[in-house]
Amino acid sequence: MANEKLIADIQSDDKEVRFAAWRAAGDADASAIAELGKLVASSNPAVAKAAREAITTMVHAVGKDTADQRRGAVVKELMGLGGAGNPLAARVLACRLLSDIAPESEAAAIAKWLADADVREEAIYCLERIPGDGVNKVLVGAYRTAPDDFKPRILAALGHRRAGEAVSLCVAAMRSPNANISSAAVSALGRIGKKPAGAFQWPKGADVDAMLRYADHQREQGNGAEAMRIYRTVMGRPEEHLQCAAVIGLARLGTPEAAAAVYPMLKSGNRKVRLTAAKAWKGMAV
Repeated sequence: MANEKLIADIQSDDKEVRFAAWRAAGDADASAIAELGKLVASSNPAVAKAAREAITTMVHAVGKDTADQRRGAVVKELMGLGGAGNPLAARVLACRLLSDIAPESEAAAIAKWLADADVREEAIYCLERIPGDGVNKVLVGAYRTAPDDFKPRILAALGHRRAGEAVSLCVAAMRSPNANISSAAVSALGRIGKKPAGAFQWPKGADVDAMLRYADHQREQGNGAEAMRIYRTVMGRPEEHLQCAAVIGLARLGTPEAAAAVYPMLKSGNRKVRLTAAKAWKGMAV
């Protein structure tokens, strides 16, 4: 479909014409995205919707195959649409669609949008979904220059990506006097699950679920001593669900040391903890 006809049909007063236009947009040239982007901000809701759908159709058309020769052109046009000076609605749409098809090589350019409060949430969502270790490095760099109120969101993205490159950053951030940053760093390290190079301490009041998640990762990676240290610490907490979680983690370690740690819990005054310990003990076959 020629760009001129596509743009005209998207603005048609006839809803069937608009619908047919966006459904056929997958065959349109990528250069149509710039004009469609302007229509995304149209005061006519029907036209705005048709323009959004047309751009989305174009992205889906090239998103099925990474080798599609049109893909690079579509990414280039979306990068232009996401830049400053375009309507906010178009920039938001560009970020969301780039999250599906942008290559690692565009991460640094997208990270620049994090400085814009209007689109930074969309931009971080986009970066969070782009594969590649290079994106992790870009996010670590972006964290260092981000305002404090956005640092927790970047830490969350690094945690969701299980970015090993961010471990030392998380350890440093856990010491932040800003409670939101410290808490986000704890959660991120728990999700990443990689042991820092040096000794570190969990901050006072750290999220125990994050600590247990980290311990589980350590157990899976064969670092039983590190896992056991945390399980034993958590087992000393008064909450029954945390004691149970620690017992289960120790049972999965399956070592004599773990069994010795579980044994006292067989006589716990809490029935649920006692039953969990009994089941764990039986499973350890000691």
